[in-house]
Amino acid sequence: MKTIKKIVLTGGPCSGKTTFTSRAQQVFTERGYRVIIDNESATDLITGGISPASLGMYEFQKYCVALQLKKEELCYQAAQEIEGNKVLIIIDRGIFDDMAYVGEEAFRKILEGFDMKLEDINGRYDMVLHLVTSAKGKEEAYTYANNAARYETIDQARVMDDMALKAWESHPNRVIIGNEDEFEVKMIKAIQSVFKFLGDGTPVEKFKRYLIEVNDDLLQKFASEANYSTSHIIQHYLRPENGHERRIRSRQTGDVVMYSYSDAKYLSTNERIKTDSVLTQRQYNDYLSQVDKNLNVLDKTRYSFIDEDNFYKVEVFNFDKTKGILAVEIPVDGSEVKIPDYINVIRDVTDDVNFKNYYLASSQRFL
Repeated sequence: MKTIKKIVLTGGPCSGKTTFTSRAQQVFTERGYRVIIDNESATDLITGGISPASLGMYEFQKYCVALQLKKEELCYQAAQEIEGNKVLIIIDRGIFDDMAYVGEEAFRKILEGFDMKLEDINGRYDMVLHLVTSAKGKEEAYTYANNAARYETIDQARVMDDMALKAWESHPNRVIIGNEDEFEVKMIKAIQSVFKFLGDGTPVEKFKRYLIEVNDDLLQKFASEANYSTSHIIQHYLRPENGHERRIRSRQTGDVVMYSYSDAKYLSTNERIKTDSVLTQRQYNDYLSQVDKNLNVLDKTRYSFIDEDNFYKVEVFNFDKTKGILAVEIPVDGSEVKIPDYINVIRDVTDDVNFKNYYLASSQRFL
């Protein structure tokens, strides 16, 4: 039986919504879900030349609601027709987010034009995930770089975050993810909260990594395990910008190709903020002109599968197909990592920087 869940992603500006969307698309796809992304309608309008500055906020929100309703309808129709029994629709800002900009009374009038009532909105969505803006506690990470439509100051971002909190306060399945932890932990908690809501386990998303032996028999064994999938990944590192580590990636799973961009900003030796965003093919091609010629392209195949309820990822690189890097989730209860007995481990490389993707792009060999 097919299950379709609609999850709203909300929060103030620069809260990590774009990065979460990119990560969620990868993580849930690897675990057997089909993922549909409904991008933020306000951003679509503003980048297309329709903005509050040209229309006024009230009129602009009418356009936002009209576009959101249509997009949500199309996404749900596609979810019903798409192959697969588990479908997630991730909606970057839902209808209630529009109310935060005009107030309840004015918003009720907007909804009347669509034959809707305020009380109808919560029932449209199964879960609401609120990511708190970095303007609350992580001000050093607040940036305009990953959204061309962003214009809010830090103080305005805080106010908008408060408005979003107020707008969604009545939803029965709302989860709030704050900035108490470093950004990577924030993203892990957000992913975990969705899995918990789905009742489908809670992946830690913290891995031990091992160098392993690879052969054809092993790859065939992977294919026999549960939730098996393969992805062909091409990864380019771009010239550094303002000390940031940047890369683009194309990932092909079956006939579907997805493009993404990542920007890593290091706040300290052990803490970084990694921003991920989804690209169009044209945007991806444009970035190719910025490739760092000092580093090689990483061409690899990722094998993902579940063995005895444990999730595994193996990456095999074109420069040496006799070995691979196995990533194993660290159990929540602190128990030992379990490695299937048919995998021959050469050594643990979890803390060895020579086995990070950036360094492999330079060395093109396993040291």
